[in-house]
Amino acid sequence: MKNIRFKDLIIIAMLMIVIIINTADFLKDIQQGDEWLHIGLEILTVCLSIWGIFMLFRMIKSRREEIAQLNHKVEKVESDLELSHSKLKEIGREYSKYLHKQFDDWGFTPSEKEVALILLKGLSFKEMADVRNTKEKTIRQQASAIYKKSNVSGRHEFAAWFFEDMLV
Repeated sequence: MKNIRFKDLIIIAMLMIVIIINTADFLKDIQQGDEWLHIGLEILTVCLSIWGIFMLFRMIKSRREEIAQLNHKVEKVESDLELSHSKLKEIGREYSKYLHKQFDDWGFTPSEKEVALILLKGLSFKEMADVRNTKEKTIRQQASAIYKKSNVSGRHEFAAWFFEDMLV
């Protein structure tokens, strides 16, 4: 009877009251010798009420099973999502290692590495200057040094150099 909703309990209680009242009434009618049609209708009402309770319990059981299945699916999706999130984090760490290795291969200074990462994020020179707490002119000079060392013509080609392998 656990997890039965309040409205289900109300319906069951009402059906039980109908059963009790009709059972008592038809027993009294039998003792008094009332007509069998009336007694038969009361017996039918009791049987239908019992059947209604039975069906309600089946519906409750079915609802519990559906909820259990949905909970299982939710747990599976959450588990899959957690696994995917973990894999994405690992991929991100590996990609970051790849970026830094390439920056080292090109001979970037620590400042140029920072600017290169920010360039890849797509910030404007002004935004990069604000983030790095420096002048926009300094950022432009560092960007030029980055393009020269990486043998590319500008920020779009620089970004494309890293992202084209992912678009396979």
